[in-house]
Parts: sequence; C-alpha cells; structure tokens
Amino acid sequence: MQAFFSTIHTVFTGIVLQAVPFMLLGALLSSTLYAFVPDRLLIKIFPKKYGIGFLTALFAGSLFPVCECAAVPLMRSLIKKGVAMPIAVTFMLASPIVNPISIVSTLYAFPQQPAVTFYRLCFGLTIAFGIGLILLFYPEEKYLKEDFDREPAAQPHIFGGVDVDTAFRLATGRTSAQNSSSEPQSDNFGDTAAESKLQWLQAKVYALLMHTCSEFFTTGPFLILGAFITALIRAAVPQELFSITSGSAAGSLLVMMFFAFVFSACSTSDAFIARSFLNRFPSGSILGFLVYGPMMDIKNLFMLLSLFKKRFVIELTLIITAINFIGISLLMRLVL
Repeated sequence: MQAFFSTIHTVFTGIVLQAVPFMLLGALLSSTLYAFVPDRLLIKIFPKKYGIGFLTALFAGSLFPVCECAAVPLMRSLIKKGVAMPIAVTFMLASPIVNPISIVSTLYAFPQQPAVTFYRLCFGLTIAFGIGLILLFYPEEKYLKEDFDREPAAQPHIFGGVDVDTAFRLATGRTSAQNSSSEPQSDNFGDTAAESKLQWLQAKVYALLMHTCSEFFTTGPFLILGAFITALIRAAVPQELFSITSGSAAGSLLVMMFFAFVFSACSTSDAFIARSFLNRFPSGSILGFLVYGPMMDIKNLFMLLSLFKKRFVIELTLIITAINFIGISLLMRLVL
C-alpha cells in the first residue's frame, strides 16, 4: 500500500511541477494577445476565400499562441466576421499544435526524442487540413444555429469576463466615458494626455491579468485531474494489462485517444502526461494522444455546442475522431 501511494505521489507531482510553468506561460501569452491585439486585426489576417485561407489557418497559431481553450472563442469571432467555416475550424484544430509554447513543452517533455515533436506537428497539420477539406461539403444552414448573427451589433471587448470599461473603472476608479468627456485645459494638456495614457495602460494590464487568471484557473483543474488519473493508472493497473493492450496497435491508439478526450489537458502541458505512458504504450499511440487531445476533448465539446447545432457537433466529433484514428494508423505504418 505504501508503494501504491508513493507511485501516485511521484507521478502526480512530477507531471504537475513540470507542466504548470508552461501552462502559465501559455495563458500569459494568450492573454497578452487578447488584451493588446484588436480582434479586427486578427480577423483581417484570415482571407474569407479558400486556397490561401487554409494555409493561413494552419500556421496562424505559430504567430498567435493560443491553446484550444482560446481557439474556440476565436473561431466563433472568425465565423461571425465572414471567414469560411472550414478555414475557421482548421485554425481551431491546428493552432494548439503549432503554438510555440506547445512545441517547446513537447521538446522539454521528450528531450531524447525530438522526433515526437516533429511528428506531432506534421501529423497534426495534415489531419487538420484533411478535416478542413471534408467540411467544405457542409452547407451553412446545416451547422450554424438559427440565432447565430454573423455581424453582431457593437459590443464591449471582453477580457477574461471583464469588458474594457469595467477594467478601466477597476484600474483607475473612473469610467472610460468620464475620462473621454473631461476637457483638458490648454495649460496642462500634456499632463492630461500622459495621465490618460497611463490609465489606458493600467486598464490593459488589469485586463491582461484578469484574463490570465481566468484562463489558468479554467484549464488548471483539467491538468490536475489528468495528472491524478494518470498517476492512479500507473499505480493501480498492472504492467501485464498494459502489455495486452499495447500488443494491438489499433487498441493502444484507441485507448490513448480516449485518455486524451477524458483528461482534457491543455496543449501546453499534455506532453508531460503523454510521457508518463511512454514505456507502457507504443510511440504511435503516444502521438495519437498528442494530436487528438488538442483537437477534441470534453471541454472543447461543450464549447462547440454553444456555437454549432448539436447534430453537427456530433458529426464533427466523429469526423475528427475517425480521421485521427485512420490518419495516424496509416502514418504509423509509413514512417514509424
């Protein structure tokens, strides 16, 4: 019994201590993007037509580091502004994998196996592009909810549940309307302008911190849960059972994809959970965990239900699952 709890403590602590810094850094960079880069600038980058739109969707995540938690809301904004749904979904699937923090964390988790990071990128981009092409055959009325507004009325920009005016008021004690309505005197115009810039910066920093905390504490429980279940499996499941499962390439891949869906770990920290299974499952199934998890898990499923029709979300989940399973199985036979 002592060995059982010792294994749980060792595995759980190791995963959390190594993963938390990368998850926090990812949340901070993502929040910086939300606080200081306007939505309209991000949307302008995505062409509304196909062709180069897919290329942009595949690699935009390397310039704008967002995990899957932030990719779904951003995808919603892209569709509302007229970006084609297949391009927006391709961005949602690819961006967590090409996120620089995810790449660095995977390299750190597998220091002796850089090929894992390379194959994660290649497999992820290939599968995301394939799913995007399949979605070209879906008409708009089949996936968007009836009350979905492509061009909504102007709304305050939201950061981590706090709009700009609220952030400005909390940071400076005044509303943005009061600040803009004050008439500066000609003799102290420079001081007033400097004070206004300082208040703007205070509001932005406050919004950044609020969004960072919101994103970190939203994804943190999934890391804790995933690390605990992983530690429990490592301690409770006999090695012989893993040997039986790992004997079948298809079976081990399905098991690791199921783990990825249930654990719902952030893409900036899931590599540390995957590494703990390295000696119990073949490398191909480990890649299945690393590629499928950022594309579809429990938290993504519920967020997608808020945007798309229920039937389409079910179909999209099945498509993502099937393409990942078939694609990784074929790629495993060709390159692994």
